[in-house]
Amino acid sequence: MIMPRRTLLLPMLPVLAVFGGCYGYYPVRAAAPTGRDVQVTLTDSGSVILAPRIGPSAEVVYGHVAGDSASAMLLALTAVRQRDGNEVDWKGEHVAIGRPLIARVDERRFSRTRTVLFSGAIAVALIAIRQGFQGNGFGFGGGKNSQGSAK
Repeated sequence: MIMPRRTLLLPMLPVLAVFGGCYGYYPVRAAAPTGRDVQVTLTDSGSVILAPRIGPSAEVVYGHVAGDSASAMLLALTAVRQRDGNEVDWKGEHVAIGRPLIARVDERRFSRTRTVLFSGAIAVALIAIRQGFQGNGFGFGGGKNSQGSAK
């Protein structure tokens, strides 16, 4: 039984949404939510003061908010991006960062727009690949043997 193309594509949409899910960092409106993923952009002085704990020339730190107060944010670090673009992975070590050392805090959230665009591009690519491999099954020979008659 041959199924219509729509029937074949519909079950793939949730799969594309899950595997094609895109995230982005967006400014935190209030206090950083405990347990959420964030990226913290450091001030220049924050980079210098935290250098003994997180390494030299740190620009952005990534991690999970383990605690937040008016004076400091406690992060379980997952990575540190240095000013030259290199990233150093961390394994969840806790580091307290004083509020005066923080220039900006962004929260990692699901992005519907990016996900829809990415999933749409993947769907178009899959359809194009499928169409490219469809054919009459005769390959490059055009269906004729060496004597010029049809097979």
